[in-house]
Amino acid sequence: MVEKKSREKGAIMLEAIIVMVITMLVLVWLLAVGFIYYQRYTTTVVTNDAVVKIASTYNNPSSDIIMGYVTTEEVSGRNLYRNFTSGSASGNLMEVNENRAEAYVKYILNKANFTGVVEDVDVELRLVRDSLVRKHVELKVTCTYNTPFGEALEFFGMRAANTYSVTACSDCTDVLDYYSTVHFVQTLTDGTYIDGTGIINSIVKLLNKMVQTYNQFIS
Repeated sequence: MVEKKSREKGAIMLEAIIVMVITMLVLVWLLAVGFIYYQRYTTTVVTNDAVVKIASTYNNPSSDIIMGYVTTEEVSGRNLYRNFTSGSASGNLMEVNENRAEAYVKYILNKANFTGVVEDVDVELRLVRDSLVRKHVELKVTCTYNTPFGEALEFFGMRAANTYSVTACSDCTDVLDYYSTVHFVQTLTDGTYIDGTGIINSIVKLLNKMVQTYNQFIS
């Protein structure tokens, strides 16, 4: 009788160990799958964030990529017809911004993951001209991860290393062009075309008054 009870206890212990091992494997597999979805999400978010920052500072490569801060000397020394330049200058600007995008993406991805998880990062930047004065930046990020708990994935027939590719676009708006356009419209609206030239201001104000009178008449 004692021997029978001892065998039963041994069988129960063996079954418990088997169940525990299977449960642990499943839990580790769930953690690994969670990391897979996290890596996909992180790659998408970082790519979207990087392309917006590069697009907003594309013509100011020396500016801070996160805050967008640029010195007065850098702004005053820029070419007036920068949007129409081509050739080596434009190519150099593209290369500089691609290096900035790659450095930023690698920095954020390494901060958002465990050490050694990010295996390889490839960044491709392209400037697409939509019209004469309108363009957008296209950024493609391809990242390979060594997924944590990847051994559990391989045990269930999945890959421990996963590669994701994300492409994002953003309008490349020159802040100085935007400011100049807004300032020009404002001066036409309030009649202050050039400071200190009363004759021109008077003529512009007269034209504005004539337009307003005409609009009231036809309405």
